[in-house]
Amino acid sequence: MLSLVLAMLLAVERTRNLLKRSRWLLLSLAILFLFLTPGEYLPGIGGDLGLTYEGLWHAGEQLSRLLALLASLALLHQQVGTSGLLTGLYCLLGPFAWRETTVVRLLLVLEFIEQKQQVGWREWLMVEKSPVASTNSYHLPMPAWHWWDKLLIGGLLVATLCMAMCL
Repeated sequence: MLSLVLAMLLAVERTRNLLKRSRWLLLSLAILFLFLTPGEYLPGIGGDLGLTYEGLWHAGEQLSRLLALLASLALLHQQVGTSGLLTGLYCLLGPFAWRETTVVRLLLVLEFIEQKQQVGWREWLMVEKSPVASTNSYHLPMPAWHWWDKLLIGGLLVATLCMAMCL
């Protein structure tokens, strides 16, 4: 939850918009975990509705993970900007053949979201008037890798492997 607090302090507008757009995902995830997780029923009206202790626990756990992820994403996007986010993704997807199409699609989605247009579903289906169609050319700045970048990524990989082996 530290990431949520930091995001609300450092990237208020971006975090608020991202959480607002994710409200249906959060609600459906909460409903699924609350009502479909088997376990010991809660006392009183909660148990009569089908709520369980385990469902409450799992719903809270999954919602907090998703909130932390969304807050971290908003904070990262605020700090490095769209081009930095896409450049980082492009570098991380280096070994995969589909990295260019993924980055271009994400770029178009982010560009469309930042335009803040109200578009209905019919406009999305019309190819000639597509809201994401753009004639702009884009350039991703590719900064050089330094020794500390490689050291940091190597350290994170070693820490991840050590944690995986301990579990």
